[in-house]
Amino acid sequence: MKKILNITDRLEDRKRTEQIETYRSKFESVQRLLQCSGCHFKCSMCGHHVERSETTARPMANDFNLCGNCLAEFEDFLSVSNNDNEKEEIFWHTEEWVELWSSWMTFQRALNAFKTSINLKQLNHRSCD
Repeated sequence: MKKILNITDRLEDRKRTEQIETYRSKFESVQRLLQCSGCHFKCSMCGHHVERSETTARPMANDFNLCGNCLAEFEDFLSVSNNDNEKEEIFWHTEEWVELWSSWMTFQRALNAFKTSINLKQLNHRSCD
């Protein structure tokens, strides 16, 4: 019975290898997305080049590499999200602005989940063969 399972595993490995070869350009674009989104030399929100001295350790912002301006906006977003009324009201801090930051955070979480997924790890492992 073990021989049947080994053959099945080998067929599955061969199928995945063929898919990698067939869809190599798609795989490369996914790799670029993941690499560029995790770049420590640019702001995760706006893409502006960030000097290492600009990044500061803040509780939630530590997960993201944000420039000074985006970090200030992110902190405002956190204050608004926590119903902290001590912050000055700024006219562009509307429902759409909150939705923008909420969607951005959802996107960042999805990227991180995809980066750590088993399928991507298998794909990275097989593409190096």
